[in-house]
Amino acid sequence: MRIALLQPSLTLRGGAERQVLNLAIELHKAGHEVEIFTCALNDRCYSEKLSQLVVKVIKPPITIGRQSKNLGQNSNPQIVQQRNAARRLAGSFRNYYYSLPAMLNLGMKIPKGFDIINIHNPPTEWAAFFAKKRINAPIVWMCNEPPFWFTDPKQRKGLGKINFPLYEGLDKIAVDCIDSIVVLSAIAGRRVEEAYGKTYEIVHTGISTDLFHRASGKEFRAKYGLEKSFLLLQTGNIAPDKRQIDSILALHIVSKNHSNVKLVFDGTGPREHLVTLSRQLGVENKVMFLHSSSDVELAQVYAACDVFVFPAQITWGLAVIEAMAASKPVLVSNKSGVSEIIRNGQNGFVIEEPNPRNMALKIENLIANSELRQKIGENAYEYAQQNLSWQRYARSMSLVFEKTLQNFNR
Repeated sequence: MRIALLQPSLTLRGGAERQVLNLAIELHKAGHEVEIFTCALNDRCYSEKLSQLVVKVIKPPITIGRQSKNLGQNSNPQIVQQRNAARRLAGSFRNYYYSLPAMLNLGMKIPKGFDIINIHNPPTEWAAFFAKKRINAPIVWMCNEPPFWFTDPKQRKGLGKINFPLYEGLDKIAVDCIDSIVVLSAIAGRRVEEAYGKTYEIVHTGISTDLFHRASGKEFRAKYGLEKSFLLLQTGNIAPDKRQIDSILALHIVSKNHSNVKLVFDGTGPREHLVTLSRQLGVENKVMFLHSSSDVELAQVYAACDVFVFPAQITWGLAVIEAMAASKPVLVSNKSGVSEIIRNGQNGFVIEEPNPRNMALKIENLIANSELRQKIGENAYEYAQQNLSWQRYARSMSLVFEKTLQNFNR
């Protein structure tokens, strides 16, 4: 098959980016012809993976940087005021300010000859809508989750009362032309049903099991003087739905009885509120912020930790299965999609969320029981090794592509 993969941007090291790139690599290994189309690209996004792939950058006709520069050059207050008002009407989030023209341009620049259009993060469903009839290919959406305007009521205040219903309407029109929707979990599937009234198929993503299983954390611990510390770890970009605040609150509770416990965050994003909270709770010297620059470095961080915590309320959680591959016991929110693969007390623990005290109780139990930590970690690795690989993920997606293409041609 000739497959076009669409992702809005490839500029960060995140779960969605890793998913797209590894899927493309495995599809290529299986003999498919794959091209990735995106609006932005840089070397910060897994350059070692990008070097193995064909990536086409379709730059948007309007860019935020250019817009800001033009506004600065124009001294007419009335024009500046009009443009600022138009920008606010376009949406509160910079990622969606220029999305419609960007996705129109992306959809119109995808060449003919592809058998499948495989879209990933929003708003690539808009680009696929513009591309579908022109190139006569079915669309498969790997929907990590619907766009935020369906799930975040805070965005419906002020101008959001106008622009977000418009986004919803546009989105539903675009999704009506999608042939198959794939999700990572039942939690994600329910969000798809609520947003679009569409059916879905669950396909779990993969993991580079050997990379995380073979890594050693000794160098990391020595580098930061953590040889005698009990390390909690949470990886992933800092965001409200990742609930890093709960991890700090749990650390505060645990620290009352265990002075050697420390918490490591590995990821990007605004951290000021977390630093402030840590200081207010008196645990600022127990919290570390890192940003691993490669998967090898990240694997060493996983290897160094004693327990992986994941209080996030999201539709999946790739970081959790990375920690499982590293043979670490994981504590996972029951409001994250990845909790669906956790057999409580066997290959990990499912925590009630939001409940830092419940997290703290499980952490203290694991601190006191090294044999339990080892047993849970071994079971976690075994599950990941047997059930979660990038090859298996790509094979499952290929079957979805084939089935969709057969139905499309009838």
